[in-house]
Amino acid sequence: MPAGKPMQETPEPGSNERVAKVTGRPSPEKQAEAVAALMKQHGTMKEGQKWTLIASRWLEAWVNHTKCKAFWQYRPDEKSTGGFPAPDAIDNSPLKAPPRPGAGDTPDSIVQIRLNAQEIRDFFYVPKPVWEVLVSWYGGGPLVERGTKLAGVIEKRVKVDLHPVFLLVSKCKSDGEADNENTMALPCPREGNLGEVLKTLAAEGSSSSSSGSPKERKGESPMETEDSGETEGKETENKDKELPVRFWYLETKRKEFPFKVGERVEACYNNEWYIGDLDALPVEDEYNRYSVICDVDKKAGKSTPKTLVKVIRRVEKLEGEGDIVSTWRPVTGAQLTTELGILKLAKGGVCKLMVERKVEGKWVRELKIKKWRDFQVDDNVDCKDTQFKWLPAVIKKVRTGDVYVHYVGYKERWDEWIPINSDRLAEPGSKCKERGVDDDDYYSSSSWGSGAETRGSVGLRNLGNTCFMNSTLQCMNATPSLVNFFVDGDYLSQINPDAYKSHGRIAKEFGALVKEMWASRPHTVTPRNFKSAIGEFAPRFSGYAQQDSQELLACLLEGLHEDLNRVRKKPYFPDPAIGNGTDDEKVAAKAWKMYQAREDSVVIDNIYGQIRSQVICPECNKASVKFDECGILQLPFPSVDTKVQVITVVPADIAKPRIKYGVTVNKNGKIADLKDATGVLSGIKASRLAIAEVYTGKIYKVLSPKADVSSIMDNDVIYAFECPLLDPENMPGTGVILAKVKHNSEDHRSSITRESIPFVVALPARKMKAGEMKEIVGASALAHMRKSEGKGAAATSGRPFKIGFKTSSYGEDYKYDEDEEYDLGSAELLAAVVTWNDSDDYASVPIHEDKTIKDLGGAGGDMITLNGCLQAFTKEEVLTHGNEYRCPTCKKMQRGKKKLDLWRLPNILIVQLKRFQYTRAWRDKIDTNVDYPLEGLDMAPWTKSKEFKRNAIYDLYAVSCHGGGLGGGHYWAYAKNLVDKNWYTLNDSSVRKMSEQAVKTKEAYLLFYARRGFDGTRAARDAQAKSPKSSS
Repeated sequence: MPAGKPMQETPEPGSNERVAKVTGRPSPEKQAEAVAALMKQHGTMKEGQKWTLIASRWLEAWVNHTKCKAFWQYRPDEKSTGGFPAPDAIDNSPLKAPPRPGAGDTPDSIVQIRLNAQEIRDFFYVPKPVWEVLVSWYGGGPLVERGTKLAGVIEKRVKVDLHPVFLLVSKCKSDGEADNENTMALPCPREGNLGEVLKTLAAEGSSSSSSGSPKERKGESPMETEDSGETEGKETENKDKELPVRFWYLETKRKEFPFKVGERVEACYNNEWYIGDLDALPVEDEYNRYSVICDVDKKAGKSTPKTLVKVIRRVEKLEGEGDIVSTWRPVTGAQLTTELGILKLAKGGVCKLMVERKVEGKWVRELKIKKWRDFQVDDNVDCKDTQFKWLPAVIKKVRTGDVYVHYVGYKERWDEWIPINSDRLAEPGSKCKERGVDDDDYYSSSSWGSGAETRGSVGLRNLGNTCFMNSTLQCMNATPSLVNFFVDGDYLSQINPDAYKSHGRIAKEFGALVKEMWASRPHTVTPRNFKSAIGEFAPRFSGYAQQDSQELLACLLEGLHEDLNRVRKKPYFPDPAIGNGTDDEKVAAKAWKMYQAREDSVVIDNIYGQIRSQVICPECNKASVKFDECGILQLPFPSVDTKVQVITVVPADIAKPRIKYGVTVNKNGKIADLKDATGVLSGIKASRLAIAEVYTGKIYKVLSPKADVSSIMDNDVIYAFECPLLDPENMPGTGVILAKVKHNSEDHRSSITRESIPFVVALPARKMKAGEMKEIVGASALAHMRKSEGKGAAATSGRPFKIGFKTSSYGEDYKYDEDEEYDLGSAELLAAVVTWNDSDDYASVPIHEDKTIKDLGGAGGDMITLNGCLQAFTKEEVLTHGNEYRCPTCKKMQRGKKKLDLWRLPNILIVQLKRFQYTRAWRDKIDTNVDYPLEGLDMAPWTKSKEFKRNAIYDLYAVSCHGGGLGGGHYWAYAKNLVDKNWYTLNDSSVRKMSEQAVKTKEAYLLFYARRGFDGTRAARDAQAKSPKSSS
């Protein structure tokens, strides 16, 4: 007996029944040799083959038992010395998906894969002969068989079609009914369509007819019949009738009868049902509502008892109402060209059809050719809107003489009633590109204007200030994993029709757009439907105002993720993963596992990473570390998020010098932060500092600690005055008031008024005589008196100045009378003036410069590097006022030290250079040139994860650029073509090849990097192998 030949009769491979374990199997060594020989002979995957799936848990147990080394995905455990027992019968049942809504009853021959199954983790692909020999030895099942197909954009490769659409095809009998006893399950790729299947069946029928009529056997294709002779039919308007075969689908509906005025009905109002009389039909209401006079309103004696609702039902059903009626309908029009993955007839992955062949040149079933104006619900029609523009539309309702149309791609508020005979209606496809109720992928294109003939590099038409959108789409179109995933149609098996907000439309429109952009002919694409979809998902993009490309990218990634999220029922985790800095690997893995349990899509697989965020409490030094997901890495410019504010500190002690500091503070911080930073440099407590703006020698205003740092303009002169301490015993008071003091001179030609340094003094908030106040102010003013006696000293009892006060902000009416009394407890402000008798008596106090000021001289430069931006991103900073965090140890809010680091590095790294700065006081765009590498960006120094340091080299493949000023300008893109590897300038409709050196530009805004060695083809395959997680 040859090695590997079954010892007993092999169970029928197509059986899905679990069978008993077969006895008398070969030894483990012989099993390993037999399977290895079969894998060597059949292990190379080729197009058109049949491969089977086998559960990973079982195969791994078998590999350990036999020590077989034929599977590269899994190696036997060589370290074990005790051996492994033989596995039980093969059990593929964990791979089976639960019944899908809308799929109906499916035969046992169809096995649909569980929607979260992954290759290697859950199953392996094995050739059909390997499955047959394994099941002959061990028994089990069910058989999960899949075909292979050729796919790929960057390079063609063979892959398994894991989630096909199954066509349950029955032959049409001579009486016109379906032969349900001989139904064949025909798996078809989701990117295919029924029109292609019909052509294949026609060719097969013609071939079988010319070679004779084989007898039909059980399990054989029902398309091969004795009566499959091909006869030329008459030409008709529909091209599908030119073929000798056609499809019918079984339409199932509940019988309904139109409502009539005066009927007793129940109206649904605020989720409650009210009985009443139907007063008017929706035709009389602009919002398409029924008018019902409810009994409760009539009894209450309301003057206007009419209730307008959209949902009603009869109190007593009519005979036959609600009964299910099944009718065979022909598959025509857009149903033949729509992708199977989004075809409503194939909802749930299964499509039941009947195939009819001509017999002696005639059809078995009579097809009534209705006129195109004999409208039915869901019919397609071209419709002219109120702006005289032809648009594709769908019939939603039909009544005598009118139809209710919905414009495809537009919101329901534009739906309207139109007379059936109106010239605003035209045959579908006669005025617009043909599209159907299931096919919303409408992209007009032309063969001019692109300027390039390389596949994938095409222009996008500007719809009106949509350059920001075109720039983002061009960069996404150059992303390897996404291009393969969408062009190959793998996304069709993962679309979630119940996705939040978009209900799958973002993924459908983006997929259709990418397919059109990768068509084989050179052309320019108009992304009108994508704009409509993204506008519905995020209303801020619904108009035609200029927007930000990064904001659109973030919205697009969110929409794609929601539409393709494999998680249908999200678990809840009450406790977040937070560490203390000693167990980062464990905490990061836990955080990522929790995140993927809720968010799992091709976007997360390839574009999202993790950022490590650490905050240290300044009081207890407790470190709190958490890991946040990140899709777009937003990098600040060095010293852009902070500013260096020049501040002159005036100490209360007149013997101490004035010192000018360069204080670094967060631009988005508060004046309180500026006080704190100034206090650290000067050694003065922040609580004793008053920050003020000085203008022409006087204190213009004292800045509130709650004011924003951004309120300080670049040319403002800022001082920090130390407030003198008050002696509470000698100067009792209920509070403190600051007196703003300026210098003046009797000589009006003197420059003292404009150039002198003002100061502040603290006075008790109570009633005081002017003489008492002058003593306090004069003590501080003496710091400005020359050491040698001036000309006016004798006139003022040894002081060369006089002091006046005022409590009004209007005028210069200073009072010099010493007996004047001031109520400082109720005064809104107090200003004082020191008027010098002679300018020679005044001496300006020298101002020393701190080292922080001298260091400013060498700062700056016309260019920064991307590494410099990464350094600014990871720089430690102190949390500003208002952004404190609650320390878990101290149990109170703290201004901790925060530091960000990268952790998990994604396959696709998207970097935003934060050129646009917005605050309450100003808006600005940073035009600084950033030097970024085209190849070899090393991210290892910037990640704290040892795992991701090993493969952290990235190469640039796309750039989104912005030129011009803030609030306007223009966007365009540079992208590296995935086929010819050349760089192209993609500027709306214009496409031009460019040099690699020109990719570096000062207008760069978004940078798209791919990990070196990252195989977009493999990534797309892995994403296709994963599928939405069921809610069970």
